[in-house]
Amino acid sequence: MSISFERPVFLMGAPRSCSTLLFQTLAQSGHLWSIGDESHHLIEQFPQLNPLEQADSNRVTADALDAPLRDGLREAFAQQLRDRTGRSPTPDSAVRLLEKTPKNALRIPFLNALFPDALFIHLVRDPKDNLSSIMDAWRSRRFVTYPSFGTVNGPWSLLLPPGWRSQLGQPLAEVAAFQWQAAHRHILDDLAAIAPERRCTVNAAELLQDPRTLVDKLFRFIGIPVDEQFAAYLAKPLPTSVHTLTPPQAEKWRRNGASVVRVWPQLAPLIAELNASLNPGTPPLDATPPPVDAQDTANAVSVNGFGMAGEPSRNSPCPCGSGLRFKACHGQLP
Repeated sequence: MSISFERPVFLMGAPRSCSTLLFQTLAQSGHLWSIGDESHHLIEQFPQLNPLEQADSNRVTADALDAPLRDGLREAFAQQLRDRTGRSPTPDSAVRLLEKTPKNALRIPFLNALFPDALFIHLVRDPKDNLSSIMDAWRSRRFVTYPSFGTVNGPWSLLLPPGWRSQLGQPLAEVAAFQWQAAHRHILDDLAAIAPERRCTVNAAELLQDPRTLVDKLFRFIGIPVDEQFAAYLAKPLPTSVHTLTPPQAEKWRRNGASVVRVWPQLAPLIAELNASLNPGTPPLDATPPPVDAQDTANAVSVNGFGMAGEPSRNSPCPCGSGLRFKACHGQLP
């Protein structure tokens, strides 16, 4: 299919940063096309981009792109493009691609080489909420990305940053902090090499509090209008993200409060950098160290070292995914 991609729009963020909700919202525009979901299968069908085959992690730089891979990826996207009604583009048409996959936080130089005129939207979310949500995602087992990569928290979930092997035996809060930091560290560093007019950084709080204002801001950046049907969509409360685990709740992060507080000191410098990168007029992330009180203890999820409720029995399969019994793997007696 001979499709021309004009200034594709990539949504970037750490896992569980409300990027799915932003994607679902922007995809209601009549001016944007997407593949309808995240592009894990589309990108990782190529062995050199798949950690289960040739890649060491989800980090991909521009030097990985050659002509066959460029043509293959562009054709793969073109074949799956749909508008908000599910209609495919006509041959030889020009489209504005909207793409959101959390692993792409580690692929900006590669995507920039693939689409040299691409635009990048960096979405940040309150770190307390974000970290807690990453932890809940691991526990849910709904976001397992690499089942054969066993950890003490179960099979690997969400994005796979460079250095991931150092996290195989770490507690869940440390793994969540590692993923959050890796995603934003690479986004900040890689976007610094992109022209300012091709990047912007916004706060997920804007999407939750006033979606129409945020959409107007983003569409000025993208260079498209809000059509009448989309305006009607924005006039109603936004539907819940398809990847929401539990209903929104004020200070839901407190169920993981003690864990969030433990890793907070290592996040503080990066939070300051993220606030410095925000577009003018964007509300900053709360950099105040989170308090822990009796409510955090009362609401805390009781978990073992695998991020799961309860203790595995000695003869049950080890939650790390090794295939061994717990007593012969991570449950070995000292």
